[in-house]
Amino acid sequence: MDRVPANRSLAYLLGRKSAPFFFKANWVMKSLAGTESEKIEAEYQMGFLLARVYEEKVPALGNNRLTETANQLTRCLTNKKRKHTFKLDQSGELNACAIPGGFIYISEQLFDYCGEDIDAIAFVLAHEIAHGIHGDANQRFLTKTVINGLLRLQTRGLMNPAVKQIVAKLVQQGYSREQEFRADRFAVALTKAAGFDPNGGCRLFSNLWKKRETTNPFSTYFSSHPTMPDRISRIEKRINELR
Repeated sequence: MDRVPANRSLAYLLGRKSAPFFFKANWVMKSLAGTESEKIEAEYQMGFLLARVYEEKVPALGNNRLTETANQLTRCLTNKKRKHTFKLDQSGELNACAIPGGFIYISEQLFDYCGEDIDAIAFVLAHEIAHGIHGDANQRFLTKTVINGLLRLQTRGLMNPAVKQIVAKLVQQGYSREQEFRADRFAVALTKAAGFDPNGGCRLFSNLWKKRETTNPFSTYFSSHPTMPDRISRIEKRINELR
């Protein structure tokens, strides 16, 4: 097998056909050109590559219970054009995240913490679906600085620690408070439409708030999200509005 020169970029190693998707996704997402289908496809291609890099850093796997819950949610989405993939990851943090293109991860820690409360799991997944649909995940990844940084990295393949570290760090970055509140509002509507109890989100956040000072894995979650009492209050208000 031929050796790849050390000075080849990540784009080269991903192949001539896949590299242009970095540029296409960046251009389409930041302009008014292109059809909705073209934008969704570009987003998926970008997310597919980013998800590969992320999973080189953070192992992830499918889960039947997770998939069943996710499918119940996605069946209720108005726009069926988006693809969604759901996995448990081994980040070691109590968190969930969305990568462009519908690639959604929930940590094993958070999944296990929800336990038998399937409504809480559904709320977390619906919240992350919202970040993808609203374009929050795109804003995190699809910037000229991020894309050019990835393309300039000198690496022999996706296993390069620097590549994995950059993507993993981006995944764990928090959204703005308004983005989080908007995703919560969406999650209330979607979980309710799918037959789940939106109060599952309130139960989860209430339990998290009680544990905030005693459990180390919660530190990342609390540092990148609004306060739980504020979120609970807004979720309860939204639930009452939809009755």
